[in-house]
Amino acid sequence: MRLFKLLLTLAVATVALIPAAGTAQAAEPGVNVASVSHDAIAEGLATGAKTIRIFASWADLAPHSAADYPAGGQSANYDAAIRQINAAGAQPIFVVLNTPSWASGSNDPLVPPTDPQTYADFMKAFVAHNKNVGTVAGYEIWNEPDETAFWHPTPDVGRYTALLKAAYAAVKSADPSATVVTGPTTGNNYSWIQQLYANGAGGNFDVVSVHTDTACLDRGPDAFYRDPGGQLAQYTFLGYRSVHDVMAANGDGGKPIWMSELGWSSTAGGPTSCTRGQWTGQKPSGVTEAAQAQYLTQAYACLANDSYVQKADWFTLRDMSNQSVDELNHYGLVHTDGSPKPDLSAFRAVAAANGGGAAQCGDFDAPSIRIIKPTQGQQFVDKLDLSAAATDTGVGIARITFSYDNQPAEIRNFTANLLNNTPVGLAPWQGSGALALGPHTITVTALDRNGNTSTASVQVTKVALTALRATLVPAVKFKSAKVKCTKKRVCSIGGSMSRAAAAKAGAAVPSLGGKVSVEWQFRNKKKKWRKLIGGLKPANKAFTFKARLKYKGRWRVRVVYQGQAPWKKVTSKWMTFTVK
Repeated sequence: MRLFKLLLTLAVATVALIPAAGTAQAAEPGVNVASVSHDAIAEGLATGAKTIRIFASWADLAPHSAADYPAGGQSANYDAAIRQINAAGAQPIFVVLNTPSWASGSNDPLVPPTDPQTYADFMKAFVAHNKNVGTVAGYEIWNEPDETAFWHPTPDVGRYTALLKAAYAAVKSADPSATVVTGPTTGNNYSWIQQLYANGAGGNFDVVSVHTDTACLDRGPDAFYRDPGGQLAQYTFLGYRSVHDVMAANGDGGKPIWMSELGWSSTAGGPTSCTRGQWTGQKPSGVTEAAQAQYLTQAYACLANDSYVQKADWFTLRDMSNQSVDELNHYGLVHTDGSPKPDLSAFRAVAAANGGGAAQCGDFDAPSIRIIKPTQGQQFVDKLDLSAAATDTGVGIARITFSYDNQPAEIRNFTANLLNNTPVGLAPWQGSGALALGPHTITVTALDRNGNTSTASVQVTKVALTALRATLVPAVKFKSAKVKCTKKRVCSIGGSMSRAAAAKAGAAVPSLGGKVSVEWQFRNKKKKWRKLIGGLKPANKAFTFKARLKYKGRWRVRVVYQGQAPWKKVTSKWMTFTVK
């Protein structure tokens, strides 16, 4: 995910977790700093942060051999940082990565050690030493091992699991009370966490860590989408829920999650300014400084809904200027010159409130459904009409689907121009004519734009014509009150059958089966009406009858619906006209 290497500086990834609203302990606010210098630590503590996240480079602390630590390298700098942070009532989080070349055979520090025990031995020495210096909140075992930018040449869950297991045993042997944290994932990578369990990592960590400062993030923490399986997706802030679901499924639902990086870049870029990730050239690279501050406040209020999210460290303290991708230079609480951004005040307010109170976050309410046709218990002979409406007062309706009898094949999906409480459907559903006699289930599924889904069903029964009594009365509707005739005496009449009266009466209104016929009658010299011409048309479609009438004089015409249960036979009134 990253396009740059970090040896001692911080990564751009994020940690975010969000569940349903409720009363819970807020996530403890922390901040990422770019070095262990006295000034950087002091600036971080001035924000009110309760934890200071620091990258600890194994390659710098033991550059030539394991014997370098703690006498050689930069051990004294880390000791001073622990004491400075503890003196302010806060604790450091160390993310330990970067392999010295003597342990990997490579000059690339992001290549893991050949033998994971060498990393474990260093962790044992590092934890034992720090125990005598002060209090450390926890140790992250590497940074984003699921991401090519931090694990070279490519992520390897089996190899990382071996490193984690060796490190866990070593840390606990040095200090049983020390907290071992999984290497934070890029986004809420629940799939990677599941792979850790599958490779035997269960029981070898105390906390799962995630990052949510993902590429070109321009939506607030309450915005989300779902993966095809229904999980809150990896690159949504709320995807922490999916991570926790995996933990719970593997017996670790009681373990906490730490979001050791969360943040938004304040590039205020244009609509196509993103230059990394799958949305390159298709979305903004970041948000405005005002939105950055707004999302910070909102994010901690979201996290306060879930007590299992214990810590959340903002990425990052100070803007940078040395990253080749400009988006990565604007995640800070302060500008590169130290002047405050709006999100600094927002963070200080959250920190002063120990994370703050919970607030509703995200629309997780599924749409309501109103099935109009068919009605519950309806009997039918030929075909069914389908009609339903959905309502979603949150993000809006995305799809309405009709299906039947739990069949995987859908009758029809409706996705275009869907409005609340506005019916869509088929009149009739032609496929219902092929259904077998007997009971059937018609199901309507409604999906909102967040992927929240609801279903509703009605039971119907297809019966033989002889088993169903005609009970409903349709009506004949004409397009015009007059018969139209040409000079060649070709006359026509058009119209359709209507079920409106039955609907107003509250009755079930299945589609019309059967035929409509026309009767043309001529008045002869004895002033008697004689039927000369007739015809048949389907009753479920608009009709037009035409006839060449041979005689001049008075004619009349009417339309007759032949009837098919549950619809009764109906005859229209005569329409009288003159043929010249």
